Amino acid sequence: MTRHVMDRRGFLGLGAALLAATAVSGCGGGSGSGLRVAWYGGAPVHEALDKALAAFSGDHPDAQLAAEKAAFADYWDKLATQAAGAQAPDVFRMSMSYFSEYAKRGALLDLGDAGIRTGDLDPTVADSGTIDGSVYGIGQSTITQATFVNRTQVEALGLAVPQPGTTWEQFAQFARSFAAAAGDGRFGTSDPGGNLEIFDVFARQHGTDTFTADGAPAVGRDVLEEWFTFWDELRRDGVAPPADITAESRTFETSTLVAGRSPIQFGWVQQATFFQPLVQDTLEVVAIPAGPDGSLAGQYTKALDFWCVSSETGDAERAAQVIDFLVNDDRAIDAIGVTLGIPPSARARERLAADPSSAAGKAVAFVESISGQVGPPPAAWPQGYGELKTTFQRVNEEVGFGESDPARAAADFADEADRVLSS
Repeated sequence: MTRHVMDRRGFLGLGAALLAATAVSGCGGGSGSGLRVAWYGGAPVHEALDKALAAFSGDHPDAQLAAEKAAFADYWDKLATQAAGAQAPDVFRMSMSYFSEYAKRGALLDLGDAGIRTGDLDPTVADSGTIDGSVYGIGQSTITQATFVNRTQVEALGLAVPQPGTTWEQFAQFARSFAAAAGDGRFGTSDPGGNLEIFDVFARQHGTDTFTADGAPAVGRDVLEEWFTFWDELRRDGVAPPADITAESRTFETSTLVAGRSPIQFGWVQQATFFQPLVQDTLEVVAIPAGPDGSLAGQYTKALDFWCVSSETGDAERAAQVIDFLVNDDRAIDAIGVTLGIPPSARARERLAADPSSAAGKAVAFVESISGQVGPPPAAWPQGYGELKTTFQRVNEEVGFGESDPARAAADFADEADRVLSS
């Protein structure tokens, strides 16, 4: 899926993308009406949040809420332009990719004394919203990286679904075995070689986060080269798809998993609920391949996105009430489910108590099963992370298209990280 780059020029000079603005529960609204609440996502997210906010409006008939919603790629142009003009929505969904960018530019209100209840939140989620001692975001979900496996396809070929503790070497052998047995233009895995968030686990398996707590590069060029080499070899051997297929399969609907061309896809755990409805076969949720010791310490759980309040809001009290409702109220928990990620509290997860055979149930169970085995979460992603995500994807594509090699890709990314994070 195409990702918009929020570069270091931040809020200036960005094109304005149109967001859909609709009133919630009949409240009047566009950008100048009542309390504006904005988020990104697809139809399931829009439906879930509309339902949750309708419940809030029922409790607060005097509250006028205007919802502004958009796809991920379109959302950031509009939000950046609004923030630059001191016209950001009162409450808005914020990705960890841009969280530091907005916080350090003064666009977010400190919520430390806003009265939002965070006592039930998982500690890793509650802590993720703090930057330089100030609480700029309230985590809506617990999230971790995951591997989605088409169990039906795998078992039909007499193979076993990879289990937690499967190493990268063992995973490569599994993928080679599947590709050899499946034949007919099918692959043993998708290609996440350009996915910085999956690489983050690999880096931690090598003893370091990708970035330091103060936002500097931390991972070595040798680790970057090892990663790009791993996926280059699988592509060259026909085990992972070639670069042109990967470039055309970035959405859930066009992914090689949904197309039946590979039994494996990597992503964030809640995406199991997006993939499963698109696939007739049974999907399983398992850990990212492990380092040589089989440990899951490279993985982590944390909040990936947050609810934030604009520093320019005219009604901070009402904005805080909305966030408190979305995170804590049972009706909001029921409406949102796992569309934004795994609920960020044990109470919410127990309330949902999803069918363990469903995609939602498997996602929740997976997070519960690994929570005691994963490592501590990294610090908030640094300013410029969104730009570096795109760079990471680009240099991997250049290797795949034969325009570069793993050593050069590693050097190019490292050089760009040095430039972006020092400017």
